[in-house]
Amino acid sequence: MAEEPEESVGAEQEPDAAAAIYWASGSAPRPHDPPLSRARRIWVRAILALATLVAILAIFAIWANRQLLNPDSWARTSTALLQKPSIRTAMAGYLVDQLYANVNVSGELKSGLPKQLQPLAGPVSGALHSVAEQGAERALETPQVQSVWENANRAADQELVAIVAGGGRRVQIAGGTVSLNLRQIVADLSRRLGLPADLAEKLPASVANLKIVNSSQLGLVRSAAKGLHALALWLTIIATVLYGLAVLLARGHRRRTLTWVGTSLIFAGLLVILARALAQSQLVSAITSDAAIEPAANDAYSVATSLLVQVASASIVIGIPVIFSAWLAGPSRWALATRRFWAPHFREHPALAYWITAGLLLLIVIWAPIPAARNLWTMLLFSVLAFVGTHVLRAQMADEFRDAHPVSMRTALGEYAHGMGERIGRLRAATAAAPADGGTSRTGELERLAALHERGSLSDEEFTAAKRALLPYL
Repeated sequence: MAEEPEESVGAEQEPDAAAAIYWASGSAPRPHDPPLSRARRIWVRAILALATLVAILAIFAIWANRQLLNPDSWARTSTALLQKPSIRTAMAGYLVDQLYANVNVSGELKSGLPKQLQPLAGPVSGALHSVAEQGAERALETPQVQSVWENANRAADQELVAIVAGGGRRVQIAGGTVSLNLRQIVADLSRRLGLPADLAEKLPASVANLKIVNSSQLGLVRSAAKGLHALALWLTIIATVLYGLAVLLARGHRRRTLTWVGTSLIFAGLLVILARALAQSQLVSAITSDAAIEPAANDAYSVATSLLVQVASASIVIGIPVIFSAWLAGPSRWALATRRFWAPHFREHPALAYWITAGLLLLIVIWAPIPAARNLWTMLLFSVLAFVGTHVLRAQMADEFRDAHPVSMRTALGEYAHGMGERIGRLRAATAAAPADGGTSRTGELERLAALHERGSLSDEEFTAAKRALLPYL
């Protein structure tokens, strides 16, 4: 990350440029911030690069932790899986196979048929298999069966979480297993097929009982899950500390470094989303040897990693206000106009800035654009950072615009438009004075404008307008 000079306005700027940037501010241009030493600049870049890597790892750790060790997230993901047609087809086939493996369907049909029709029980049982799969698919679409499926998955994950936490009164680690019990769905399926009503009670406990973790694996799973939980927490803390350290070391250039922090968070989120998309074809083809189940595997991958997209999107959403706050504290015309407008209001009503911040935080909690907005501790951290940033920005406004008077929004926009017109007029007048055939003078003028632009004396818009004014003479 190349460290560019801070866009501060220095005393060596030309008077017209300084006056143009600080129009209507009534304050003197700020002196140049001291440049960072080469060693400190390298440290800041290295810390930002390390923080970006840690942020990427933290996104994956948070996703895995929430997906596996949050029963509600597991239940929602499982329900979303069942809403995919390819998954329902595969699950319907499994449930019907379980029913036929544990129930003598032919015998049950034979006992319910008249004596002269009993020889047909075998053929009818075979024909009923395909009909049963279609019926099972339709049953899996109903809210009642999906509710049973969701509760079964939640119970399985709650058992896993209890084991990870050390067992308890209900769960004993020794000799136990974690399984997904779908017996109730199979019983419902038998009733839908018209089999005897008391058949559901005769189904063995092992029917459609998917073992997720065996007793011999519990110790390893428990250690891995605890490590995953710790990673999700500590990687987030380490990334936050590294970002803060980078800003702290960039004395005099903290606003620009804060912009890089926001950019890093956005980059980390986008990279994870891109990696998830690129890995889908590779992973699905690696774990599926049967092309017939590849659509179901693709759907399962998409649903299982949907929470990863949410966590990565949260990183992007957090990075945007970080960049915005750095921009708002900078020397651009819009940022200056915004600070000048609010400075007298915040001076006369000191609590107004904090009430606005509290209102924005409340809107975030209500809107909940990211899952973290529903987490008490995460929102507490965001609130502390938001109020600290508000305090710093309010102090900057008070120092920059000590004598500014309150103005309406209409007046502020009018002053801004007037100042913009004056700046463009001065630039055009200056460029019009260039001789029509003086190539060297025009080149020098362009070099002078470029130098002012690089120092921050001219914004991108002003620099573009000045070059456009010189075009007729080139």
